[in-house]
Amino acid sequence: MRALRWLIAFFLLCIALRWGSYFISVINHDESTYIVIADEMLRGETYLKDVIDTKPIGIFWIYMAIIKLTGGSIVALRVAASFVVALGAWGLYFTGRRATGNERVGIAAGVIYCWICSIFTYYGLSPNTEIFFNTLTISAVALAVAPRIRQEANDPFWHWPVAGLLLGMAMVIKPFAAAESLAIGLFMVWFYGSRKQIGRMFNAGIALVGAFALPLAGLYFYYRNLGMMDEFLFYTFEVAEAYAIELPWYLRLKYMGDYLLRNSPLLILGGFALRQILARTQVQEEGLKSKEGAKWAWYLLLQFLTVTTVILLTGKRFGHYQIQLHPVIALFAACWWAEGLTIGRWLRGDKLRRWSTTIIAVLALALGTAHYFHYAKKKDMALMVANHLNQVLQPGEEYVCVNSHQISYHLTGHPVPTPYVHPSIVFLPSNQRAFGIDPTKEAERITSQPQVKYLVIKNLNQEEVKAPYLRSLSKHFIYLAPITSDTELWHRIKE
Repeated sequence: MRALRWLIAFFLLCIALRWGSYFISVINHDESTYIVIADEMLRGETYLKDVIDTKPIGIFWIYMAIIKLTGGSIVALRVAASFVVALGAWGLYFTGRRATGNERVGIAAGVIYCWICSIFTYYGLSPNTEIFFNTLTISAVALAVAPRIRQEANDPFWHWPVAGLLLGMAMVIKPFAAAESLAIGLFMVWFYGSRKQIGRMFNAGIALVGAFALPLAGLYFYYRNLGMMDEFLFYTFEVAEAYAIELPWYLRLKYMGDYLLRNSPLLILGGFALRQILARTQVQEEGLKSKEGAKWAWYLLLQFLTVTTVILLTGKRFGHYQIQLHPVIALFAACWWAEGLTIGRWLRGDKLRRWSTTIIAVLALALGTAHYFHYAKKKDMALMVANHLNQVLQPGEEYVCVNSHQISYHLTGHPVPTPYVHPSIVFLPSNQRAFGIDPTKEAERITSQPQVKYLVIKNLNQEEVKAPYLRSLSKHFIYLAPITSDTELWHRIKE
């Protein structure tokens, strides 16, 4: 029951931190894509045939379930995302507690994770795939790694197949979870290899890898049964390879430096704690013993390096990729609250502990309120577009969002007349090349549907106006009226 109370506490903390972001239709367009593709799949459409994106199917299955459970309102979907963050924090609570033998470390890790997932728009506040698969990888670390740091678990064998299954499920959401899988696998080899338990190492390895492969095999057979192996292999491997870009090493360092600076207070806390843990003589025997602390520190460093490597391989500099580092940062900083450390005792003292719940609650509500006023100042353009379309669309009429506002399909309840829900896939030349899209043919496919009566177009520059996709569409449509200050409605020409 005590553990369940902490899940409730983390959920309430996430709501306090994030409530101010619940009411605007779009924080990040990726979230809109998950919602709209899930809507299409709930209508019976098949992913990678009728609707297409860069991500594995897992995130869309999750959103299908969430829409079914919540009814699909934006507020309800954001509350559900907050619960997912709380689940990740709960997993870190168990991880920190098991690895260090100290509940305070687990609580600190969970609280820190809730915070760092809720401060910056593109680093966790906007729901993205990372907060979903983080929950699974965190659970795998809590099972496979944390108990073996202090060797209190008596090495239950079932930990390995369950951890493998969790990691395989994370891969179905996003392949970046290979980073945590590698770190856990290397830890398993070290754990048994250092004890010369070679037979146990092979058995555990087979269980870990075998269970890891099950969700991936299930995905393979899912598409094989649909007769879609060519599409599955193309979008899984060829598009993923083409989607990556070359990025100079100094820009990669800048990208990582930005993330580390954002979280520098946490890194400083963890750094001081690590320094004292590794100093051995300064750590009291009743606390996190130096040998155990060193093992935990080395594992966290290993996972940090594997995740960083995977993030940098794509060459993309999206902030949401680095959400995958949040669990490691939270666990690292939480070491400050380990028993036996003598540095900075005032942060662990009884006075501060008595007021800590009140301080955290007040600051969390303040941040949530700041988010509310931040988003209240913004015009909800997508909602304005959806309301306008609801007024002009007649029964049986459909529309296409040419370059933005894809959430309007969800808000209006209308289907998407193109497989490419995220407009950038068909609109941007780089994505056209990666996906093998002929923009002229895609425009013809849309205009061949007589029910498509309107185009929704956000402000265009001169180069975009001349793009083949828009040029082909505009032959069949004419400007009708502005919807918002930066969005136009075009109507189909009678032919």
